[in-house]
Amino acid sequence: MKNLFLGLLVVLVMISCSTDEYGNTVEEVSSVSVQAGVSQKLGPANDANPYDEVGKKYGIWLSDYYEIHGYSNTIQDLATQVNYMEAKLKAPDVFGKSNILITEDGISISINNPETLVTSTLAAGTLSEAAESSLLDFFISLIQNREAEYSLLYDFITTYEASIMDSSNLTGHERETILGITSVTRYALDAEGGHKDRDWEISVGNKNVASRFHPFQASVFSVIIHLHYYL
Repeated sequence: MKNLFLGLLVVLVMISCSTDEYGNTVEEVSSVSVQAGVSQKLGPANDANPYDEVGKKYGIWLSDYYEIHGYSNTIQDLATQVNYMEAKLKAPDVFGKSNILITEDGISISINNPETLVTSTLAAGTLSEAAESSLLDFFISLIQNREAEYSLLYDFITTYEASIMDSSNLTGHERETILGITSVTRYALDAEGGHKDRDWEISVGNKNVASRFHPFQASVFSVIIHLHYYL
């Protein structure tokens, strides 16, 4: 999983550099270690993240969905899952934003071009270029390492969160936005925790049927598709 943590190093470098008033690059020393495997915590919570409640609510909804419908194994399944979550996010007491029905074609396009979807979604928001680049690199690392064990993904996310909280190059609003998104990601991955042991197969009757998705892939894409709600 070395690529996962090399990816994190790139993310940390992106947010640890700023430009002074004369246009010169100022490199700031980050005290965050890129070594993972430190956390022994099995659950999704990160008490150090002041916006953890944002992800907790998302995780409850997603866990309820998986309990009723099972994990998403096909494009049709994921479209149903995404639209279920869209309906939850539409609730006035959460964001008050209208939802748009996601079709199976839309899901297919998103899966084939996840980086493009993240880039276009971030571009439509109000984050600075530095914040956008940081989040983009964060999601690229998750996409590329979606087969990693949950404990490694958890350590990756919480280490990234620590770097965001320590960053002086982001506004308070940007830190809140990014930490809310990373919290949602942690809880979404945890909700699909059992998926990682299924080895791409599900049981249908007495037969094993290959799953359309890698472990955790459905949850990562679900978060990416809902990214606009948190910007």
